[in-house]
Amino acid sequence: MMPPPGVEDPIAAVFDLSDRAAQMEPTIRRMYRYTATVVVVYLLIMAYLLLVALAHDLVLVILAVLAIGFGAVALSLLRETDRFFRSFAQRHRVIRLFRDAEPAPKVPEGRTPVERLARYLTLSSPRVEELLKEDSSALRFRVDLDAGDHRAPFDLVLMRAGSPLYRYVGLGEAGFAVLAQVGPDSPSLYDLQKFAAEVEAVARHLPGIPLRSILLRVHPAPLSEPVYEYAVGHPITVRHGWTQGRCTLEVISENPDGSYDFVPHVLGIP
Repeated sequence: MMPPPGVEDPIAAVFDLSDRAAQMEPTIRRMYRYTATVVVVYLLIMAYLLLVALAHDLVLVILAVLAIGFGAVALSLLRETDRFFRSFAQRHRVIRLFRDAEPAPKVPEGRTPVERLARYLTLSSPRVEELLKEDSSALRFRVDLDAGDHRAPFDLVLMRAGSPLYRYVGLGEAGFAVLAQVGPDSPSLYDLQKFAAEVEAVARHLPGIPLRSILLRVHPAPLSEPVYEYAVGHPITVRHGWTQGRCTLEVISENPDGSYDFVPHVLGIP
């Protein structure tokens, strides 16, 4: 007996449906921006009417206050909807990358471990590849970043600046950053904690919010269990102004067979 049409591979069919929804992301983002702009303008008009009506008409004041309340609720729901769709699109992107990724990613050609890591990040992330096509200066090597009371050295910094509003007060489009250091071949728990503290300190002064922090090992030794557990279970909380985010802490190792090893394996970020 032949199966009904469309159910030969139910998992592939479900993923195809998810693909169609993910393809609508640019349209949904435009709709969100336009709708949010309309709601904000509406709230400003209502606030103006409230000020005008304060000295003349109590009924109009009450109606304006109710209208502002409804507008604020609508804007809040709109932001929650946007947050949900962003989360869906991110999860879909990660699942797709895992589905298409090589079981053991190969170390690309390069003169130094940091240069090879930069090429891997470019090849494995369409977002990074697009950024570097637009602005090759977004990728820098051996940079000392402002950490408040000192300068913190990083071997690789990949940066997309956020909006001017984010850079000044920490609100709006946050951009993103990837930070990497070449670490010891057998890092201790203290090494990871120190690295995480440096990332957290520099995040307050960057024009983009860190999403991925990498400790690179060139001649790796086995990781101890506390170090492994810390890398897997302790993402870094980064803050800038009123914005707070989570930055993955990752140990990447170049294996002798020419492949990469990841703890944890991070895909789809940024």
